[in-house]
Amino acid sequence: MTGREESRNERYRQIDKACTWMERWEEKNRDHRFPNYDAKKNVWYYGEGAGRQEDVYLDRLLQKFAGYEMRFRYNWQGEIVTRKVFAEVLEDMVTRYKGLSIEGFEDDYNSQQRKWLGLIREKLVELKSKRVSLYMDAGLMGMGKQSEE
Repeated sequence: MTGREESRNERYRQIDKACTWMERWEEKNRDHRFPNYDAKKNVWYYGEGAGRQEDVYLDRLLQKFAGYEMRFRYNWQGEIVTRKVFAEVLEDMVTRYKGLSIEGFEDDYNSQQRKWLGLIREKLVELKSKRVSLYMDAGLMGMGKQSEE
C-alpha cells in the first residue's frame, strides 16, 4: 500500500469515526418528547423507557401524541370495521374491495378520500373482471375439476 492510499484510508477512518460520534451525540441529545423515526426498528416513536410509544404509522403515533383519535369506519359483509389510519382502509380496500362500503360513514372521510376509494374500487373490479375474462377466453375456468363423462 502506498503512502497516498494509507493517508486516504486514514481519512476515511476519521470521517467514519466522526459520523459515528455525531450519530451517538444526536441520539443522546434528541428530545424524545417529540415524534422521531427509529430507522433500525422502522417505527415512529416518542417518549422513553416504559412511556415510549411506537407505531409503524406516523398518523396513529401523532394521534396518541396529540391525544386525539381519528376513525375511519366502513361496513364489510354486515360488519362495522373501524380503522384509525386511512392507510389501513386502503390496505383493506385491496383485499375487501367487493364488500367494502363507507355508506353511512361518509363523514369519517374527506371528499378526496371518498373519491379515491371509489376510483380504487372501480379499478380493482375492472382488473378482476378482465382477469376472469382472460381465464374464460383461455378455457382455464374449472380446470381443477374432474370431468364428468
